[in-house]
Amino acid sequence: MRSTFCFILLLLFSQVHAQTFYISATGSDAVGNGSANSPWRTLAKACNTVTQAGSIIHVKAGIYTETEQAQLAPGVSIEGEDSSSVIRSAIRDDWKEILSLRSEEGTNGNQHIANIVFDGQDLSTFWAVYVGGRSHVSIHDCRFLNFKDRGVIFSGRNDDKAEAPAVYAKGNRFFNNILLNCAAYNTPNGVYGRGCLNIGGQDSMLIYNNRMQQNQRPNGYNGYLIKYHNDGYLKDVKIFNNTLIKIPFAGNYGGDNGWDFAIECWNVEGGMEIYGNTIQGAIDIVTTTRGMYKYGVWIHDNRIGQPVLNSHFESGIIFEVSNESVIVENNTLQKISGGILFYPQENTVLSDIIIRNNRFEQIGRQSGNGNNGNGIHISAGSLHGNTNRYTLSNLLVQNNRFIAAENNAPFYGIEITGAAAANGIHIKKNTIQGFTAAWLVANPANVIDSLVLEENILSGNGYGNEPLFMVGAPAHLLSNKNSKSGAAPPGAGFNIREQVLRPIYYETRSINPMQAIALLSLLLFLLFARKEIKYAFPAIGLYAGLSALTSYLDEQVGRALLYGSLFIPAVYGWIAWRKRDRKGHRVVRIGYSSGKALQMQLAGFGIAYVLLFVAFRMADHYFTTGIIPWIDAFFFAALLTATGTMCFKRMECWYWIAGACAAGIASYLMKHYLFNSCYYALLLIVSVWAFFKWKKRMTRVRV
Repeated sequence: MRSTFCFILLLLFSQVHAQTFYISATGSDAVGNGSANSPWRTLAKACNTVTQAGSIIHVKAGIYTETEQAQLAPGVSIEGEDSSSVIRSAIRDDWKEILSLRSEEGTNGNQHIANIVFDGQDLSTFWAVYVGGRSHVSIHDCRFLNFKDRGVIFSGRNDDKAEAPAVYAKGNRFFNNILLNCAAYNTPNGVYGRGCLNIGGQDSMLIYNNRMQQNQRPNGYNGYLIKYHNDGYLKDVKIFNNTLIKIPFAGNYGGDNGWDFAIECWNVEGGMEIYGNTIQGAIDIVTTTRGMYKYGVWIHDNRIGQPVLNSHFESGIIFEVSNESVIVENNTLQKISGGILFYPQENTVLSDIIIRNNRFEQIGRQSGNGNNGNGIHISAGSLHGNTNRYTLSNLLVQNNRFIAAENNAPFYGIEITGAAAANGIHIKKNTIQGFTAAWLVANPANVIDSLVLEENILSGNGYGNEPLFMVGAPAHLLSNKNSKSGAAPPGAGFNIREQVLRPIYYETRSINPMQAIALLSLLLFLLFARKEIKYAFPAIGLYAGLSALTSYLDEQVGRALLYGSLFIPAVYGWIAWRKRDRKGHRVVRIGYSSGKALQMQLAGFGIAYVLLFVAFRMADHYFTTGIIPWIDAFFFAALLTATGTMCFKRMECWYWIAGACAAGIASYLMKHYLFNSCYYALLLIVSVWAFFKWKKRMTRVRV
């Protein structure tokens, strides 16, 4: 009973002392007492004097030139009279705000700032407002004009360390504000952009109905509209119904003349929602986890794009590093180069990504070299050596409309490149139109375990409206009920750079040293054999050994045994070709096979083919992924027959080698290994050449 009575007395006491204080342009800090009849002259005086929670500082109409920082106590609010109440800063120090709300982490601010104009006086003041460590602070119906570095900062920390706070700030609000020219980019001294609004260490913050514009400075000097602070760490943050205008990008690459970001958020820890915004500029999300929420980040019902196509690369929505549980839906992305872009890095993960019901309109650039973006682009950037960088799982792209710009359209509608492993990719019920090289490209495609392409409407895309796979094909590919129509756009058609040179280039880069030596050994085998040099068989032995080893390391035991079987004819051929008679002449000489020997060759080939075909069909998991039983069985059976026949220098060996090479060409083409297909075309040419060389020297008898 006594404690309840004390609480009531304390509440009454606080209400008695919580009152409204005033400042006026005609007031006096020296003799005023803050009353309506005797107001103070400056905001700094009022803030430094009024500390009772629940109190309000009322800023009467007028222009106030502040020379000292105002430090606002928790629980104290500031209210002005809309645009007529102007706080003009004369503070010139870097890293200093005109109005400071800094406290220990977890402090309950329980206060608001409203109807004030904060004027940085032509970029002479560094920051406008800093809220540090406080929760339940609202800033609304204010204007922030011409601050040098940043406009408003909300930080869960109070020490400016780039770490998550021990206690997140909760329930802060920022709405109905206007921010103009309050964000810097450090050109030429750095590559770090600031924000008109900066947020970090926030939980359940709401940012809505604001207008922010940053296009007043020269190219390369404009920061962002909303940016993370202290590496972000954001939970359940909602950004909605804002108008954000960033200057069009003028650089030739990211960081050149700034970046194209309007929103940049790092370390999203679940529950972030960005919706209903009109954005000129990009949304950039760096590292998303789901946490305790239904999704990591949900971006929906936004309108993102430029008034006209830029001659430089403009992005729409960007996800960097690891991102999980991402939903992007019902957005309109127009007149930009890259619609939705994923840039994971080495050993990062993309998982549970949903992209649906979006409209991608006029995707491309005003001018360029043809590499003008994508509807969706997932890439680790340039592949370094043989290292692919990220894993991708559970990607759904459904019911979107991708329309390339009519002039200077991008090569690809959807691009998935640079993955170390990928599975569960579903691309369904999309309309994709006008991309010059192909509607879909995957590189390397052999890392994709499962890919479903279903019920897409494909019109006027290059490569005959077919997907373009480089460095292999998906292990499990389902292509079902896709509609294909329309010729490729003018100037598209066959693209030797994208459809030939680029696949060969990336496939060549994916070959490891052992594979390269093995391929060279196979060519040496044919060249030595052409001249009847005994080292042909060590060469084929080296090819077999290295191929068996790489297959074993890739856990393809059946393939390793198959290559290992080539050792038997390699050893026998080495012995047979070294034999000489008493006069030093070769014992084994070139000739045609007898009828009986030819029958034995055909029988041996037939038995090998049947056994291999059955093995490939019944136990394909012991062999390489994507094996084609009928043609791969022919290739290996012909190669084994050719090597055995060559031990006796029978002319038919070149028929078998030519047959194996032809099968290799077709097999690798069907599996989307263009370099290997071209290599076997070279071997085919060498084998035909060698056949005619042998024919000139052969013994004219059948053996």
